[in-house]
Amino acid sequence: MTDAIDVYYWDACIFYEVCKDESIDPLRKRAIDDCLDENKAQRNRICTSTITHIELIPNKLGPLGEARYLSFFNSMVFFDIAADRSVFVLAREIKDYYYKEASNDAAYKMLSTGDAVQLATAVIHKVTAFYTRDAKRKGGNVPLIGLPESSANGKLCGKYDLRIIDPIADQGRLF
Repeated sequence: MTDAIDVYYWDACIFYEVCKDESIDPLRKRAIDDCLDENKAQRNRICTSTITHIELIPNKLGPLGEARYLSFFNSMVFFDIAADRSVFVLAREIKDYYYKEASNDAAYKMLSTGDAVQLATAVIHKVTAFYTRDAKRKGGNVPLIGLPESSANGKLCGKYDLRIIDPIADQGRLF
């Protein structure tokens, strides 16, 4: 019997961060670098939805970023997951659960379709954690960080276990 291996789901923003070599907080960068190091050593698996291929715009990535992005998927431990009917059904449920109509004292809010598909894919495939930096409300979109905790029972839609985290290392490297 072998030990279960952790599977981390990467949201599109994590790919932008890595492939564009964006300047970010060193402890956040370290957390992703550690995840990638563990992946190269085949001690974890990293996945994302095929919808990520649409969300990541080649012109925004640039030629080097696009090449790096595509190179990730040449591995059994770094892979994409096709979106199928079960993903779309759950994505609709998630979108519906978090949708709030506009009122006199509050604007509407909803999850983007991409975020709903990403979350549904992660739930269905029972990932260890969903990595994202999405903590700010943009327009009417609902941020992902804190989403389960803001719901009934502390679960996504009040019933699905999904750890949505902004990965950050405990400390920087000493040397």
